[in-house]
Amino acid sequence: MSQKKILIIEDSADLADSLEDMLIFKGYNAIKVSTGLAGLKIAPQEKPDLILLDLKLPDVDGYEVLRKLRKDEWGKTARVLVLTASDTSDVVPGDLDLPTDDILHKSHWGIENLAARIEGELLPK
Repeated sequence: MSQKKILIIEDSADLADSLEDMLIFKGYNAIKVSTGLAGLKIAPQEKPDLILLDLKLPDVDGYEVLRKLRKDEWGKTARVLVLTASDTSDVVPGDLDLPTDDILHKSHWGIENLAARIEGELLPK
């Protein structure tokens, strides 16, 4: 079975590095970018099995990344897990075209919890 691919779009270098290390340790192929534009460029090329998307990015925000991603044929059905430090009450799942459970507040999860969620729910092996 081929290795599952996860794209990390996160501008916090420390968090992105930790996510990448955890994913590689768990046997995933991790691709990491720090801007929304880089994510928009690489996602349709690489077609990851899952995208971990930060909402607050230095160039275009995660909302715009998701809107543009959903316009692409592949992107219409891409699995996306939004990671945000913002108050999640401000995040309207319908605006993101995501199920409610695909939005995580960064302060409410640990890296091992995220790993378990990815393995159990999002990308079961």
